[in-house]
Amino acid sequence: MREFENAMLRQVLSVPKLLEEVYPDVEPQARYVLTTPQIYSVKKVVLTSCGDGYAACLAAKRAFECFLGIPVEVVDPLSLARYYQMKWVGESPCDPLVIAVSNSGRVTRVVEAVTRMREHKALTLAVTSDPESPLGKAAEKVIVPSIPDFERSPGIRTYAVLQMIVYLLAIRMGEVRLGYTMDQANLYRRELKRLPGEFLKDVDGVCGLALEAAKQFRDVSGTEMVGCGADYGTAVYGHEKMYEAAGIPSVSLDSENWFHVNYFVKDVDRTLTMVFASKGNEAQSRTREMIQRMNQMGRALVLVTNDESLQAKYRFLTPLSDTCLFQPMAGHMVPALIAGYLAAMREEPYSRGFQGIWKEEDGMYSTTVSETVLID
Repeated sequence: MREFENAMLRQVLSVPKLLEEVYPDVEPQARYVLTTPQIYSVKKVVLTSCGDGYAACLAAKRAFECFLGIPVEVVDPLSLARYYQMKWVGESPCDPLVIAVSNSGRVTRVVEAVTRMREHKALTLAVTSDPESPLGKAAEKVIVPSIPDFERSPGIRTYAVLQMIVYLLAIRMGEVRLGYTMDQANLYRRELKRLPGEFLKDVDGVCGLALEAAKQFRDVSGTEMVGCGADYGTAVYGHEKMYEAAGIPSVSLDSENWFHVNYFVKDVDRTLTMVFASKGNEAQSRTREMIQRMNQMGRALVLVTNDESLQAKYRFLTPLSDTCLFQPMAGHMVPALIAGYLAAMREEPYSRGFQGIWKEEDGMYSTTVSETVLID
């Protein structure tokens, strides 16, 4: 048994096998859920979700932009349901395509957003494990992953699967719209499965480094997660896990904003900084400058990268690939591992055990208990 063994660690280690198991089911769904005429008709893509699904959407946004060459937005469900400008929604068939991600399918705001968009004649597609859930029934199209039960912890297995599905949709749409060949599309699909498994080939090295970093920051009072482009989705995911696993305050931001704001944090010794820096990312020059400045300041940062020229005290090297777009498939494992170790060291129950002030009695407002409002 590994030191500070925990459920999040076991979830992370199960991801490569899980993706191999679910891929034969979800890939055909992603391939055929939209017809060729529908894919050609889409003029804009809107991705929406909360929590982990929101991070997955942010990670995949650049893939949609690069593969389709059309406007792509990631809009939180509250904004989509209450504030989104509807003047041009439904102006032409399948415009926009709204992709909503929720494993449970019961998150009120996501259902509300999809219901509003569908009523305005957008093409709506839900990704949910429960086709009979409110979200499954609200959307016109549904992809239903079957994720085998596993030991419970803040979401890692579900995140990996949902992230893969959103990427598969981007790959399929780019393929149909002749953005690249079928062979290239299949190479992209293989990357989604290859990167997590290859990253964990040196499982002892990865887990040992994560444990070492967690020990240094055992008494951390706050964390900052920094990433740009597709890596920003991983940063958002990391900040979520710090809250859920160990109850540690966290923020997510990009490398430019770090210089303007987080640069001035005072308690650097009790601030855990994680940087996600994929080789080929369009913002890599600014991220490189930030990493260099952090090292000059003596900041003991955690770096997740596939660029061997970048240096940090705790550096996790992810596998090389032809594109930086899919690096989040491997990168998200690092904050999950460290958050799991921190929770174990601090003897902190996940999600505060839903006890005390976090206990949700019947009728209490939550992610799924909320008034549904359709404003137009």
